[in-house]
Parts: sequence; structure tokens; C-alpha cells
Amino acid sequence: MHRKLETAVVIPCYNEEKMIAQTIKKIPEFVDHIIAVNDASTDNTIGVLNKLKKTNSRLMVVDNKVNQGVGGALISGYDYAMKNTKATAIGIVAGDDQFDSSYLKAMLDDFIDYSADYVKASRFFHREAFKTMPKYRQFGNIFITLLTKFSTGYYSITDITNGCGWLRRDILEKVDFSIVERRYDYETSMLTALSIADARVMDHAVPAHYGDEKSTIKLIPTAWRNLKAVWKGFWRRIYYKYVLYGFHPIALFLFTGLFFFVLSFGVAVFLLCAKLFAHQSPTAGSVMLAVLPFILSVQLTLTALSMDVSNERQPKR
Repeated sequence: MHRKLETAVVIPCYNEEKMIAQTIKKIPEFVDHIIAVNDASTDNTIGVLNKLKKTNSRLMVVDNKVNQGVGGALISGYDYAMKNTKATAIGIVAGDDQFDSSYLKAMLDDFIDYSADYVKASRFFHREAFKTMPKYRQFGNIFITLLTKFSTGYYSITDITNGCGWLRRDILEKVDFSIVERRYDYETSMLTALSIADARVMDHAVPAHYGDEKSTIKLIPTAWRNLKAVWKGFWRRIYYKYVLYGFHPIALFLFTGLFFFVLSFGVAVFLLCAKLFAHQSPTAGSVMLAVLPFILSVQLTLTALSMDVSNERQPKR
């Protein structure tokens, strides 16, 4: 317990028999419950966890019989924590010891002091630590982070692919987990679900450590899944937040902008076909029929995005 707040930490584990004992050992003493979720590992992770459980009274083991991915393992852990503990703050720690657990206390202080619903780790604030990240991960993280800002509406958040941190129990109870992806695109879709639940999210600078362990992430399939999650997440958030739960001018500007873009594109295609197949040169007036709707669509879309940026719900700093 920290500052009269009961806490639990969820650790997703997949083939982490070499690192999981070290990860659990580093969890600070103030954490009341440690929930390790074995996600149908093919090595001896479950054996290591069961052995550790005998000597660690804080440790609880959840054994997924079918592999669900990191998101599925975390959701299983959240569900277990909410049903079997009274923890108000539920943390996330990676099972591969890449997250420095000594930062959990400072992150929890921010969680309390700023009344945040989710305080997440960001490696981007530590330049030296960021440089130690493999180059393809640097590029992938930056690219996905930029896209996810638009998808989730959390424009002030960085390092989207790092989900370690603290979540408030109350906000987890509001999250619609049916729209949260189960695998490596979990972080993107979870932020979208949190945005729909109107959660206050903030970063906390935490360096990452990359040891000799080998990542099981496949770059191209993971990037493709993340892109799909970003695309779906954006439209899902716009629909829920700005249409279904209360109509907002953001939706009006965005959909009107899209209408004018389609109109502009249609006129442009018609004029091009007329030029290529009927050999008819477009008049200045007909060209303006394509150009003006396009300019208007850009203006309306930018207005919608700028309003969306200003609508981000910030922690109480």
C-alpha cells in the first residue's frame, strides 16, 4: 500500500522463464498484489511462477490455457485484479525485465497528485535510453505514435507502444474491452477505449533496458495490425465521442470536409476522363469545381483536428 492506496500489478508472461523471476523480484514492497498471467507459454514459465508463488505471498498466478496475446493476458489480469482484490491502482509491468520497476513509486505519486486515470511510461524523454533501442523499434515507435495521436485523441502522449504504468480501477470498469485488441496492437486500441471512456492520461519519463533477450515481435505483421487498429480506432472514437454520446461540431466539420473531398475527387476524375477519352479540355470554371471543394475540405478537416487537439482531457496539473 502506498499513501493509503491499495495496489496491484499485472505482469503478462509469454515464454519468460529466464526473466520472470528477476522481474517479480524487483517489484517494490509497497505493491500489495502481484498478478502474473501465463499466456499459454511453451516453455517452463508456469513452472517458475508456481515455484515463486510458494515463497511470495503477494504473488497470484493466472494461467491462460490458450494464448491470447499481450492484450488478452493483460485483460485477464485486470479482470482477476478487480474480482479478487480491492486495489484502486492497477499497474502494468512487462515480464521481460525491460521496465525499471523502481519508477513505479514516482509514477504512482503522479497518479495520485494529478488525479490521473492512467499514468504511462515513456522512453522518449530519456535520449540515451532511447538510443539503446534497436533502430527498427525507434522508427516503428515514432511512426505508430504519430498516427495514434490522431486515432486516440491523446496528442500530448508519447511512446504509445509502452503500456507500463498505473490504471485507475474506476476507469477500467468503464472501458469497453470488446473494442480492445488482444495482441501487440493492444496499446493503441486500449488508448482509444480509454479516450471513449474520457480518461485522463499522462506520461512519466522512464528509461528502458534492452538485454540479451530476443523479441518475439514480428515487425511487418505487427505494424500492419497497428495500422488497422489506428484506422478503426479513429473512426470508432469519432463516432462514440462526437456523434453517439453527444453531437459535437468536430463531427460536423470532419464529415462535411470528407463530403467535399469526395465531391472534389469525383469532379477531378470526371474531368480527367473527359480529357483522355473525349479529348475535351476542361474550362476554368469546371476546374474550379474540383479545386474549391478540395480547398474547403482541407480547411474543414484542419478545423476539426485543431478542435480535437484542444478537446484532449488533461490531468489536473
